Amino acid sequence: MTRVVALTLILSLSAMGCYSTYQIPRGELEKLQTTEFGKAVVKGVDGEDVVVEHDTRLFVRSKGGKRYPITPFNFKMTESQLVASDRDYILDRRGLEEEGEVDHMSIWKTALLGTLGGLVLSGIVVWAVLEGRSSGSSGSN
Repeated sequence: MTRVVALTLILSLSAMGCYSTYQIPRGELEKLQTTEFGKAVVKGVDGEDVVVEHDTRLFVRSKGGKRYPITPFNFKMTESQLVASDRDYILDRRGLEEEGEVDHMSIWKTALLGTLGGLVLSGIVVWAVLEGRSSGSSGSN
């Protein structure tokens, strides 16, 4: 039973790897305050194009490491503050890191995780069946 619990914990922790995180400079983050088209394309710190839509996961991080989710196209950045009224945030910009973070669902990571989880679960079932057979046959002798 402890093996099943340990395996469940490992699989649940690895589920956090289903997103690809892109760092975007503060200037690009400011472009995500509003939109006319429902989506925007910004440049990541590595130069890649990052598409942001209304349902994209967007974050800012404090210098202490806390990650604050903000809703794309529904926040305001002034010279001194970031205001996200739907999240009840008023954050001092001096206390924030210079980059924002955009998380995109990674289809291949999610598929790989699901496949590995299925294989592990199948292995546990096969192991339990074989273990049950071997203990059942030794008890009849």
